Amino acid sequence: MNFWLIATALIFIGLAVFVMGRGEARQKQRQAVARLDAALTQTIDPMKLEKDPLKKKFIPQWITDSLISAGLPVDQAMGLKILAIVGLPPLFMLMLKGFANGVGMFILCLMLFTGFILYKQRKRRAQMLAQLPTFLDALVRVSSVGYSITVSFNTAVETAEEPLKDALGVAVQMQFAGLELDEAMHRLARIYRLTEFKLIASVVSLALTYGGKSDILLGRLGQYLRDREAYQKEMMAMSAEARMSAIFMSSLNPLLVGFILAFRPDYLGSMWADPTGKLVLLFGLAIQTVGVMLIYHMVKGIK
Repeated sequence: MNFWLIATALIFIGLAVFVMGRGEARQKQRQAVARLDAALTQTIDPMKLEKDPLKKKFIPQWITDSLISAGLPVDQAMGLKILAIVGLPPLFMLMLKGFANGVGMFILCLMLFTGFILYKQRKRRAQMLAQLPTFLDALVRVSSVGYSITVSFNTAVETAEEPLKDALGVAVQMQFAGLELDEAMHRLARIYRLTEFKLIASVVSLALTYGGKSDILLGRLGQYLRDREAYQKEMMAMSAEARMSAIFMSSLNPLLVGFILAFRPDYLGSMWADPTGKLVLLFGLAIQTVGVMLIYHMVKGIK
């Protein structure tokens, strides 16, 4: 009888220990998930930094970010080139023809230069996304030897290809300016509008804060990017016609208005002088703006 009582007691004690162990394991798992969610949702606001390493004197930050993401240097020579491209033709048209012609030429030059910047940005983003898995493989190899995540990152940057090497080199320069690696990658994510950089920054933040095998996460991230790139290429091929139609419909009317103002300003001037024509022009501007916004949101999901 005593034997059965002792056996039953041992069974209940074992079940209690098992339940307590499961509860503790689940609690640790919930804590780890909470830490991961906090790291993934963490954002670094460069405006809250004491001094943004990429800040240029007398230049708005959005212009600096746009030029960097397009692979153009932010210096005096580039400023003079932009001024010559966007400012000189309208100035000549203003002196030769008049104010309306100068405004039309300015619209044309500004749209052409903006299209060039957007093309360069899109091309560089596509190239960097294609090169990122190879960079992550190099980062994992160096990190698996035993180096820290920061040293591994800076070492792997030296073996990266352009333009990814140039972009990540900005992160290395920001480290020399006093930022942590995760903060620098968050800053790059803001410049290039790449969530992949934000994912890398989250993994780096976890490694710097809690330690652990960050190379495993980076390796899985590289494999995910490879698989996603294959699916994205197929999607881009299927949606090429829709995207080109969206670009054509969004830019046709502004280009047409700029062309008319540059070479036949009296055509729109007579409409603007008439009350009904003015209403028509304002209504056209409103529906054009709404249409561009709708097209942007429709095409945004397939980029």
